[in-house]
Amino acid sequence: MLELYTLFHCNLAFSMIPREHFPKVVERCYAPLLDLAEKGFPIAIEMTAWTLKEVNSIDPSFIERLRSLWQAGKCEFIGSGYSQAIFPLIPTDVNRWNLEIGNRYYQDLLGRRPRIALVNEQTFSRGLVDLYREAGYDCLIMDWNNSHQHNHYPKDYLYHPQRAAGLKADIDVLWSHSIAFQKFQRCVHGEITVDEYLDFLFSHSSGEDRVFPLYTNDAEVFSYRPGHDATAEDEYKNLETLLKRIAEDGRAELTTPSKILASSRGQRRSNIIKLESVETPVVCKKQDKYNPLRWAAAGRDSVHINTECHKVYESIRALIEQGALEKDTLERFKEVLCELWGSDFRTNTIDEKFAWFQNRLGWLKIETERLLGNHTERMPLLSWVYGGNYSASNAMRHVSEEEAVPEGKGAAISSEGKVLRIDTGTVVAEFKEAKGHALKSLTFPQVSPMPLVGTLAHGHYEDISLGADFFSGHVIHTSREGKKTTDLSPSSASVKENVEKVTVEIKTPLELGTLWKKYEISKTAPEVKVTYRLKVNGLVASSLRAGIFTFMPSAFDRDTLWFETVNGGAGAERFYMKGHTLAHDEPVSQSVSASSCLGATDGWLRIGDSSKSIEIQTDKSKLFTVPMLKYLELPEEDSFFLRVYHSLGEFDDTAWWVWRGYNEAAFTLRAARS
Repeated sequence: MLELYTLFHCNLAFSMIPREHFPKVVERCYAPLLDLAEKGFPIAIEMTAWTLKEVNSIDPSFIERLRSLWQAGKCEFIGSGYSQAIFPLIPTDVNRWNLEIGNRYYQDLLGRRPRIALVNEQTFSRGLVDLYREAGYDCLIMDWNNSHQHNHYPKDYLYHPQRAAGLKADIDVLWSHSIAFQKFQRCVHGEITVDEYLDFLFSHSSGEDRVFPLYTNDAEVFSYRPGHDATAEDEYKNLETLLKRIAEDGRAELTTPSKILASSRGQRRSNIIKLESVETPVVCKKQDKYNPLRWAAAGRDSVHINTECHKVYESIRALIEQGALEKDTLERFKEVLCELWGSDFRTNTIDEKFAWFQNRLGWLKIETERLLGNHTERMPLLSWVYGGNYSASNAMRHVSEEEAVPEGKGAAISSEGKVLRIDTGTVVAEFKEAKGHALKSLTFPQVSPMPLVGTLAHGHYEDISLGADFFSGHVIHTSREGKKTTDLSPSSASVKENVEKVTVEIKTPLELGTLWKKYEISKTAPEVKVTYRLKVNGLVASSLRAGIFTFMPSAFDRDTLWFETVNGGAGAERFYMKGHTLAHDEPVSQSVSASSCLGATDGWLRIGDSSKSIEIQTDKSKLFTVPMLKYLELPEEDSFFLRVYHSLGEFDDTAWWVWRGYNEAAFTLRAARS
């Protein structure tokens, strides 16, 4: 017997549904679901609490019907939180708020809280398991196809609930299935015949009992087309006919997610598994073009709206620490911020919704800054941007009187063979003057005698696929047409020193604008800060990456090499790279510039081995960036290639952004013994 379950995802925040269509969507797409339940079809319905609130304001009777049907066991309600947000890209606190606020509205409107959650946009990281468990959820619904892609579970795992491992907890998992729901849609839309669909469906049956996701996707794609209007045909009639045909087939039985869980728990067939992998720590849905960069760095200027959301989050955190907010005000701010972090503002958002988003964000930002007493001020003119250049080859230092370096306490600074060398005692940095002062080598003597980051010259690897120079500290811009621009050109630098650090400043004219780059090399700690300030006049959606660091393979133990970060969850997630290949930076196609990224939601990424590590830290409230990893093993050379990129912008089918003016991002590298 094939036990089949459905889940209809109802989302009025859908990027292409205008508010004026909300009543029509409720009538044509959501109400028929309740009709199906009343006719005896066991279905599950999922809504964010935000959508539930909107439906209640449009048609309170719908909520009463839903509540009664759920209470009577004729349908099931699935939760997800207050807003559909991409948790692996968002600070942990905000994700907790999202789940807590969602539960509060579910309780108020439906009389109880759901115990099963649909993972938002099917985008998952390991640390989220603990957050869902904290919020009272017992089960997640998550995409099979992409979880299985790199983990290669036994195929039988698809046909029974499993348990997903978190950091300290685990949780039941029921699967969604991208191919299955697309087949179901095509059948209801008349693109394939019922017989063709049933052939596909029952290809998943066997001589033993199995469960399978019949449909786990949008409700708005039937009898309506987001971005268009209602269909002439009532496609829910087609859907009902298909469900009836399946229910009458002796090989299948329609049921609900909770009933499947209840029956499976007595069979003990679940296994504790990882949904994420080393290759994809942030798992996403459907085909590769649907990856987390869609919401992080593409979309409708996602980088800047994510930056602004981080600024508001920092303001709210500061207000909480000061005890400056009344409870009702704090809850209001949390709710609005969760709403503003919704995924649908970051893709194909229509003008009406984007204008509403900007107004709402502006209100929240002004209110939080007003309460902090930090009214927005004009950005100060930076002397290192607007000052003159100074040739490092003169090996002189600019020192102000109040910061005079004591005799014998100065850094060793020299220039020879177009290489600027600075030794502060805690850091030895070499820069390639002919290549935009890219880092030739970066050594932290207290941690390791060997350079940890730098340049690998052409010919370092025998593998021809790596037959190029691989620099560190530079910028790479790639247009949609494939034209590449970097700052790897001859440059001069200003070198300044005070008692705490040595500063190297470089100004580079680029085709797309002007780049000011600054290295701050600590004299007291194994630490270097790299700041990029870019002025552009009209940079359109494209790929822009900075904070690029190439790791020196001779300095690290390949057998114990790892990376770790926080991806929106309850703590750091560590991954060991041995035996794996990571290629987050590589394009999916000519129209999709990259394949994945890390969330790094606390603003840091660490890479290390059994004896040492480097942390790369950035402030996402200054400019939102996400790290991407490239890792390739070369066993014949007893070596590996490892590089970190930070994306400031990417392109895909949602990308529609233009930058004008100044943007600044900074990355601090800190070395430590493990």
